[in-house]
Parts: sequence; structure tokens; C-alpha cells
Amino acid sequence: MRIRTLATVSAISAVALAGAASPALAQKTINVSSDKKAPLAYKGMPKTLKAGTYTFRYTNNSGIPHNLKIGKVSTPVFKSGTKTIKVTLKKGTTAYICTVPGHGAAGMKGRLRVT
Repeated sequence: MRIRTLATVSAISAVALAGAASPALAQKTINVSSDKKAPLAYKGMPKTLKAGTYTFRYTNNSGIPHNLKIGKVSTPVFKSGTKTIKVTLKKGTTAYICTVPGHGAAGMKGRLRVT
């Protein structure tokens, strides 16, 4: 009886730990978008992230060709749909921008603070 109780407690603890780890994994994907209401802006871009590797999923619903470049990694320029890039961020700051001429100057740029 005592062994069964300990096994049950261990199983419950393992489930609780697995549940606690899931949100951390989910945070490794960052969803960013542009839409028709704000075609020259990135929605969902965080200001601060912890150092590590992230997948940035960029969805362009603006109807205007855009891309997302973070550091030296970028999506291709595309008019609609979703593209992803994998970026390893180190402590400091990292720039992001849309490389389509004029879009960065119009506000599609910024800096990520990496802690």
C-alpha cells in the first residue's frame, strides 16, 4: 500500500512537472503579423526576450510584400501567408526590420533586448 501511494505521488509530480515545462516550450515560438489595418507595422513583436533559440512565425495579411529580418536571418519577401525563421539570440540587443525599400523607414523596424 505504501509503495502504491509513493508511486501515485511520483506519477502526479511527473505530470505536474511536464505541465509546467510546456508553457516554456510554447514561448519559444513568437507569432508576429502584419495586417490591412496596420500594413507597415509588426504586431506581436516582443520588446524583451531571454537569450536562446526562437522560431519566429511571421504572418503577412497586409496584401503588401514584406519580410522579417532579425539579425542576419530573414524570411523571403512575400505578399501573403506565413513564413518562419529560427533565430538564436544572445544577450544584448538585436535589430529587426522589413528589408523592402522604405518599409523600415516607415516603422517596420526595431530592436529586441535580449537578457
